[in-house]
Amino acid sequence: MDSITALARMLKENENPKPMSMSTGIVISPPPNAQIRLNDTVILYNNQLVFAAHILEDYEREIELEGDIRFTDSLFQAFEAKEVKSTTKDTLKEGDEVILLPTADEQLYFVLAKAVRFE
Repeated sequence: MDSITALARMLKENENPKPMSMSTGIVISPPPNAQIRLNDTVILYNNQLVFAAHILEDYEREIELEGDIRFTDSLFQAFEAKEVKSTTKDTLKEGDEVILLPTADEQLYFVLAKAVRFE
């Protein structure tokens, strides 16, 4: 193959880069020593995973609440709460399905959320 043909093939291959696509995995072991089964042969470990903070145990988020509250036998009363903290307890556990997004070289996977299926 001549060099012009080789160059043309390289340019054509660059036009159609492999698209990244999300996938799911199954939690074998939850964080902090995470293991996630990607498929029948691949298991991902901590050094290959980046977790979204909101799916981790004891993730704390500051929130501000505002609205109406009703006490028994009374009218609605306005309330405002500043600097409230919320702590999540529904973390990943063994058997959970998670949504994964790989980097282009598939050497690192972002764990975005728990997956929920309606079947």
